[in-house]
Amino acid sequence: MSVSGVRLGRAPAVHERVLDNGLKVLLVENRTIPSVSIHASVFAGSRHERKEKAGLAIMASRLLDEGTTRRTSLEIAEAIESVGGAIDTDGSYERTMLSSSVLTKDVGLAIDLAADILINPQFPEDAIAKEQERTIAEIASAMDRPQVVAGWAFNKLIYGRHPLGRPTHGYRETVAAITRDDLVEFHDRHFAPNNALLSIVGDVTIDEIWPDIQRHFSSWKPKTIPTARHARPVRQKDKREKRIVMPAEQVNIYLGHLGIERGNPDYYALQTLDTILGSGAGFTARIPQRLRDEMGLAYTTFAGITMTAGLEPGKFIAFIGTSPENTALAIEGLLGEVRRIVKEPVTADELKDAQDYLTGSFVFAFESSSQIARFLTHAEVYGLGFDFIEKYPEYINKVTIDDVARVARKYLDYENYSLVVVGPDVASVVS
Repeated sequence: MSVSGVRLGRAPAVHERVLDNGLKVLLVENRTIPSVSIHASVFAGSRHERKEKAGLAIMASRLLDEGTTRRTSLEIAEAIESVGGAIDTDGSYERTMLSSSVLTKDVGLAIDLAADILINPQFPEDAIAKEQERTIAEIASAMDRPQVVAGWAFNKLIYGRHPLGRPTHGYRETVAAITRDDLVEFHDRHFAPNNALLSIVGDVTIDEIWPDIQRHFSSWKPKTIPTARHARPVRQKDKREKRIVMPAEQVNIYLGHLGIERGNPDYYALQTLDTILGSGAGFTARIPQRLRDEMGLAYTTFAGITMTAGLEPGKFIAFIGTSPENTALAIEGLLGEVRRIVKEPVTADELKDAQDYLTGSFVFAFESSSQIARFLTHAEVYGLGFDFIEKYPEYINKVTIDDVARVARKYLDYENYSLVVVGPDVASVVS
């Protein structure tokens, strides 16, 4: 067992311990209220499933608390609700998550439930059938929403056969084909202590909670974890378009291309660029100010390259929803602003406003114990360091006008891009 402690900016120390089976535990004491937040991550998500089983990871995550070898789903619900706590499971492209919050006096129960759910899920057949029905209904509903359809088509153009090109919830036919054996195999292959992280924040010390962690997690057996096997997505060198006619009052437009990984050293310069171009406050970001406020083309419009960055490259997105008759004008408006930030330096005032916005709003991501618990996972996964809270303003304030110009030229492309337009009579509107 290894033990260490580092400082989380001005917050209490981050205590780190590792069980003999490889489970890493991170803990921050927060004595402000008598409660504890627990965030467990297993590094298994949609990136680890086969195309013909698309939706398997999300379904597995949703079924974790539907019964274990020790408890029924009702017993799990009654146990956590009886102490006024909460427990939830969910999944994403990169990982499966379990979140729980309880009063300090009930933290032992929360640890017990978390371990039971992660280690011993049963995947009951009746729960599987209900989840399949629910997921297929969600997919059917999503297919009636033009913006969702546009987003799916946009991902497909950019990523092709790569798992990021598929909806994380899968397709109706793949979800319907998932069996209990598939779920059990997915759990058996990927759920292990050496492929998991436990983050805890609240009114408890590591020494107080460690016996409960050992008691409930030490029996979890480590294993060799298979890696996700798919080719790295490649940045396009051509222009790709997809137009889909759907009944809607407005046209939904996605424009962009492959983006960056979270660990890219230019991330902070690009985040500053994003804020200036289209993801900052509406009265300063160029695309909302120009296309929405000045030209009146949209209620919703934004752009950014860092918002989807993860372990694998995200995407640069420029989005606008507009009236069908304004489709061509809106597309040219998006391209025009991308072209301008690539070719012309941003102003000193724009840079300062973006830096002030980013550093000023950053603190709101660390107001609650649950937010800090999620941050610990984020810092661990992406190698940010637990002093990130203190260093982030330095990273942003070091960005210069030349840095923004350099990353704009390097990472944004207004000639080779994917364009998706979804809405009424699109083919007759877009030339």
